[in-house]
Amino acid sequence: MISTEEEVTVSTTEQDAAKYHIQPYHMNGLNWRLVADDPDRDNIVIVTGFMPSWWTEEYGITFGSDFHKDLDVHRATLARMESILEERFGDLPNFDCGDDYANTDPMERRYGDALIPALFDAQVSFDEASGHPYASNLALTAEQVEQLEPPDIMGHPVTQLLLPERKDNGLRITGELGFEGVINIAYQLRDQDMFLDMIDSPGRIHHLYDVVWQTINDFVHLVRAWQDPAGSRPTYFVNCDCLVNMISGETYRQQLLEFEKRFYDSFDLYGIHTCNWTIDPYLDGMAEIPNLAYLDMGPGTDIDRVHKLFPDLCPSVMVHPQWLRE
Repeated sequence: MISTEEEVTVSTTEQDAAKYHIQPYHMNGLNWRLVADDPDRDNIVIVTGFMPSWWTEEYGITFGSDFHKDLDVHRATLARMESILEERFGDLPNFDCGDDYANTDPMERRYGDALIPALFDAQVSFDEASGHPYASNLALTAEQVEQLEPPDIMGHPVTQLLLPERKDNGLRITGELGFEGVINIAYQLRDQDMFLDMIDSPGRIHHLYDVVWQTINDFVHLVRAWQDPAGSRPTYFVNCDCLVNMISGETYRQQLLEFEKRFYDSFDLYGIHTCNWTIDPYLDGMAEIPNLAYLDMGPGTDIDRVHKLFPDLCPSVMVHPQWLRE
């Protein structure tokens, strides 16, 4: 169990944070991890992965409830996946995959994208055909949204399952959970009425965003303290703006940019995930965030402009694998 006395608040200097960068990777879903800078590393890193359906069709590996809830099953499954990838692709130059899962305590996207909705007590299904956990939209009413408060994450059963009392078993913690992002979780809670609230009820949607922001922010810091009790590494977070292409650049600046900046102020390293959308309409707003540590985008984005707005950033561009094949 987790107690408040075990929480650790650590202030890391900008100099310490500058020794690390946020790097995307893909094991059983896209995620991001903190990586120490290496002057000799390649300037271009190609990240690819396989969807759960590929693992099932090729090797009979499944990602049901046991994978997400049983640590032993989770570890054994990831270790097998890592071994398969090493056997099939290990001869590629500079190939790297996994994180020695067999000899660690992994937490690789347990509960998937349904993690934060689960903290709001959304129903979660682990038996979807996609292989990813699915959280049903709560479709909160206007009154429910206005009365909404952050959940008790410390006492929540999902937190207790994923962040048990640390045991001195000599195993390091590996992997990352899927924390999602403000607009994504707001949609999970309010459903399509979220978009109407943006126009008709800005006060209501701001309250919803604020509750979601507090929940994600507090939970990520709780996880970081559990992963690194000594506070030996910078805190970091990537906010997922997967639905950003459904709103205008003006709406983004007026309603969502505030929460990007609050995340930036809360973590030592902060990045933004936008899926593979063209993000030109949002770049001016994002450029108001100094020292952005990570930003991804679709190939239709004006990459030259990205470099001009973020001269110290190595942007991540998402392309379809078929492009590389052709």
